[in-house]
Amino acid sequence: MITYELDKKSSEPLYVQIYTKIKEDMESGAIRSDEKLPSKRNFASNLGVSVITIENAYNQLIAEGYIRSVPHKGYFAEKLSANIVGKSPEKKISTPAVIENDAENRLFPFTIWAKLMREELSSNQSNLLKKPTFEGVYELREAISHHLKQFRNITASPEQIIIGAGSEYLYMLMNILFSVGRNYTFAVEEPGYSKIAEIYANYGIKCERIPVLDDGIDTDYLKKIDPNIIHISPSHHFPTGVITSVSKRYSLLEWASSSEDRFIIEDDYDSEFRLSGKPIPSMYSIDVMDKVIYMNTFSKSLASTIRISYMVLPQTFLHKYREKLGFCSCPVSTFEQYTLARFIDGGYFEKHINRMRAHYKKCRSELFGKMKKFDIFKNSVISGENSGLHCIVEFQSDLHDEELLEQVSALGFKAMMIKNFYHETVGQDYHTLIFPY
Repeated sequence: MITYELDKKSSEPLYVQIYTKIKEDMESGAIRSDEKLPSKRNFASNLGVSVITIENAYNQLIAEGYIRSVPHKGYFAEKLSANIVGKSPEKKISTPAVIENDAENRLFPFTIWAKLMREELSSNQSNLLKKPTFEGVYELREAISHHLKQFRNITASPEQIIIGAGSEYLYMLMNILFSVGRNYTFAVEEPGYSKIAEIYANYGIKCERIPVLDDGIDTDYLKKIDPNIIHISPSHHFPTGVITSVSKRYSLLEWASSSEDRFIIEDDYDSEFRLSGKPIPSMYSIDVMDKVIYMNTFSKSLASTIRISYMVLPQTFLHKYREKLGFCSCPVSTFEQYTLARFIDGGYFEKHINRMRAHYKKCRSELFGKMKKFDIFKNSVISGENSGLHCIVEFQSDLHDEELLEQVSALGFKAMMIKNFYHETVGQDYHTLIFPY
């Protein structure tokens, strides 16, 4: 029986402590591949905690690909990459918004935002009309740096952070950065957010599409097409909701590290909205070879009209960026940048996310409750419901996707066909719809 000493006085939840200890034991080799873990009831009794605490810890480990649940047999450790076992790397310092969200108007903290902006207008006039550096206002980059460390375990200095006007602007910067003088090939997820590939293709860059499997992109296909840059959303793929397993994350980092021309763009577009369990660790936080470029946006977490996004560049990449793009001006208003910095530093952003997360949990429960009332959802399979602002429903039906969408719309549901996010469907039916919260 596995035994751990838990700190019940700590502010860290017990399930997080258990999750962390099991993960560390797996990565150190103390828990071997395919080893059976204790049952929830026995483990709970041994540690003196509730069964739900063990269940939450196990669910988080399953979500990240560390363990698997086998019906009627129990929980088993997954086989981890050799790059994981025995290593605990530390980072050293030297998104798609396609589902309309009417909660923005009702939940956006207008009063606080207006108050902070007034304070900036009255107390920071000397800086508001100064042109910021190409990276953006330092105060905002510093606030983002602290936020990333606290909530995503990402260690990044303000100098590594670049502020942009929405994620699409950052995609364009990547095009310029990698396309000038080189014949780079980009690869994106299939299915996926079509605008990413469209922007890359608009610059004349060859853009491939890699199928998304149950544990992340198809690495066999990745090696077959051999691109230079892969643009992925490992913590919550859109639209399938797939979470890239920990072994596959290290495999992708190993792939990127095998050539100086290979990089991974990690699009973490809605990581704040993990509705069950703790956030999935980012790939950037485990990258020790400076191969991951991290991107995120406030357009998803605050409001779609707040066109402020950012990326974190590897330390070894900063010189290249300054050399090629240092002449650019930051496209985001200094008024908004200073206001957002105050919003984050004052703890308002964290409170807003907590409020939004509670709202979407309620919406999710209401959606599932409504689904139970209609026969069309009988025997359907729901997935991707623990993260983000939507879930996927696969129907047991012979109806065409258009007919499915028409029927659920007639029942008062908002939905989209998942096949719309494939590059080529050729009339294929997936019997799968996307339901926003």
